Order: sequence, then structure tokens, then C-alpha cells
Amino acid sequence: MKKLLNKILAWIKIYPPKYKFVLVFWEDANSDSTWNDLEFIEDMLPTICLSVGFLIKKTDNSFVLASDFTIEEKNDDFIFADGGNTMVIPTKNVLKVVPIPLKIQPK
Repeated sequence: MKKLLNKILAWIKIYPPKYKFVLVFWEDANSDSTWNDLEFIEDMLPTICLSVGFLIKKTDNSFVLASDFTIEEKNDDFIFADGGNTMVIPTKNVLKVVPIPLKIQPK
């Protein structure tokens, strides 16, 4: 398995994912199903969330992230095959996007 990993690491250094790796700050609804005094409720605010992943697609309406990829061997080469742990965040909820540089080194 280590031999295969080293081959993948060498490949990915030359052919990194075409998607940017990002940290997204976004706003979401906040709720509480317990009894609270009204002063507490009056002070409630939306929640600021952080998500990390590869930015698969950005449109006027949404940011689509995937946190995981599978890598498969195909025709004596490798490909990014599937994406997982996906999230679609409405663009109107996105507060800030911070690119995270990937520096992948073979072991």
C-alpha cells in the first residue's frame, strides 16, 4: 500500500486537483428547542459556520464544495474519480472565502 501511496503522491504533485481548496465562512440559521427567557431570545444571532473543501462550482446562487476525492488507476495512470462529503451553500450566505494552498510532497 505504501508503494501505491508514493506513486499517487508523485502523480498528484504533477497533477493536483483542478479545484481550489478553500475555507468558507458562511452564515446559517440559529435555533434552540429549549425554553429560554425572552431577553436571551432577543439577543440571538445567526450562526457563523466554517467549511473546508474543494470548490467544485461557484454560481450566482451557490458554492458547491466536496471534502473528499477517490483516486483510481486507469490506463496505467491515475484519475480523480468520485467526490464525497459535499455541501451546497447559498451564495447569499457566504461571508468570506479563503484559498488554502496545497503543498503535497512525496513521502
